[in-house]
Amino acid sequence: MMVAAQQNLEDALAKIFIVEDEVTIAFEMSDTLEDLGFEVVGPSVHLSDAKKRAATLDIDVAFLDVNLGSGKTSKPVVDILRERNIPYVFITAYDTDQINFIREGDIVLKKPVNEAKLLKAVRRMLDES
Repeated sequence: MMVAAQQNLEDALAKIFIVEDEVTIAFEMSDTLEDLGFEVVGPSVHLSDAKKRAATLDIDVAFLDVNLGSGKTSKPVVDILRERNIPYVFITAYDTDQINFIREGDIVLKKPVNEAKLLKAVRRMLDES
């Protein structure tokens, strides 16, 4: 019982950063993660805002849409997160072989993403960090 309570406390303290250009999806993910007890940072719907936040905010885990519209990708944000050793999860409708900046071992969730997949990914990232 104590372990479960401690896990819930650790989860509740985790700050989750969301980068998603589809506003509806961004806010649905945000609401879901908040309902699960996490603190959500963002969401960022524009690359410029996402890069600033990724470089400066206290973040435990990031969820990143691969394609941010207008031919932009989340690669610059990933580069910042990698430099800061912040774990991240990609969320995309694309096949991974279409994305040249995904590394072996990166977690990629296919859209649409449900609550169970989000929770499993967050816990995995928190356990590995």
